[in-house]
Parts: sequence; C-alpha cells; structure tokens
Amino acid sequence: MNKKQNIKALCIAAALLLSGFCAQAQDLEISAYFNGVLPTGQFNNKVTNLNPDPMNRDIFHPMNRDTIGMGAAAGIGFTLRAGLWFDMGFGELMPYVEGSFLWNSLRSDVRKAYDAAGAKYPSYYNIPLYLGFKYRYDINEIFRPFAEVGFGYDFFIITKSAQQDDLWYRFKPTHAIGWQIGAGTYLGRNVSVGLYYLGLGSHKIAYAKKSRGRADDNTANITSPRSLGELAFRIGFHF
Repeated sequence: MNKKQNIKALCIAAALLLSGFCAQAQDLEISAYFNGVLPTGQFNNKVTNLNPDPMNRDIFHPMNRDTIGMGAAAGIGFTLRAGLWFDMGFGELMPYVEGSFLWNSLRSDVRKAYDAAGAKYPSYYNIPLYLGFKYRYDINEIFRPFAEVGFGYDFFIITKSAQQDDLWYRFKPTHAIGWQIGAGTYLGRNVSVGLYYLGLGSHKIAYAKKSRGRADDNTANITSPRSLGELAFRIGFHF
C-alpha cells in the first residue's frame, strides 16, 4: 500500500472506532462554563519595582525581563466543552475536549504605578486547550458529584505596554504543555459547580523594545521560564 492508501485506511479505521464509541455513548453533553480565577505560582509573584523616575519616564517599565509574566490579579474566563457520557455500571465516564479563554489584569498597585507614569500596562490572556476524562456518580437526582483530569496546551498572550505612545514593548505569544484537575457536583442535570486547578505550564517570554525614531532594542529579550497556574471556580451549564 502506498502512503495515500495508508492514510485512507487509517481514516476509515478512526471513523469506525469513533462510530463504535458513539453507539455505546449514553449521551452527548455540550457545556459552557463561567470561570472566576486566581493566579498561582510565579504568575502571582509580587512586582516591587514601582518607582517611576518623573524626569525620565523611559526607564519606567516594571514589567521587564525579570517581572513580566508576574503580578497578575484575579480574573475571569469562559470555557466551552463537548463530551460523550458512557455508562460504566458504577457511575459514568466522559472523554471530553475543551477550550478556555482566561483574562487577568495586573494587580492594582502595578496599574496605579503605570497610570502615574502616563504609561499603558499590559494584560494577560491564557487559552488552554485540553483533552480529558470526567467521572460522575449519581447519589440522587440532585446531588451528582464528579472528578476530572485533563491535559493539553496553554497559549499565553501578553498585550503590549506603552509609555506616551512613543516607547513600547511587544511580547510574543508562547505555548506550553498544561494540565488541569477538578472536582465538584452537578445540581440536577443542567447546572454544576466545581473547583479546578489549571497548571498552565512553563513559559519563556520573548519581547522586543520599540520606539519611534530609535533603533529597536532586542537585547536580553528572553525571560527565564515562568511557571503559570490558576485556581478556578466554575459554574457550568450543560445541554
């Protein structure tokens, strides 16, 4: 068999396997979650260089090589998930795929320092994409506890920061292997609450210093790895 035939045979086998799983599945579940998140690890580290020089605002940039990826405040997010429930005889198991969009601003003291210097501060965005498994056991029609685990990739995006619109830093998006664990309960069939920990991976952040009328400064523009995490409280709606 040539390469094209091998790919075709693999696609047919995958389709047959998927159809077999779907035939055994008890139910398809589409879920939407609202997240409240708290940063952990280095993501939560305090930024201390908050004393801008009023005579030279160019030197004020607390989110620099040593601190970018830190100083995050509490944030919010949204998650979409699709999965198939399988009856295990002693509960139900659901393989799932999900994607989240999480936003964190900087802590209030860092934002105030930027504002005092007339500077624009960056924001943090994480987009974790996970494959995982969720186990649920129905105690009764109202209380249906669950536990789950997932693995995948996190994409970390930092918006640019600027000073008086003539000096700014651009940060390149990064990605890293991530994971999550969670537990909670369904309240009936269509609503759930849960507590999760998201390990968003170790990210090296690259950035470039840009300014009008000057040569770009690209020296020392790779940070040491930043360990990012979020503790998340989720309210889910299931369809």
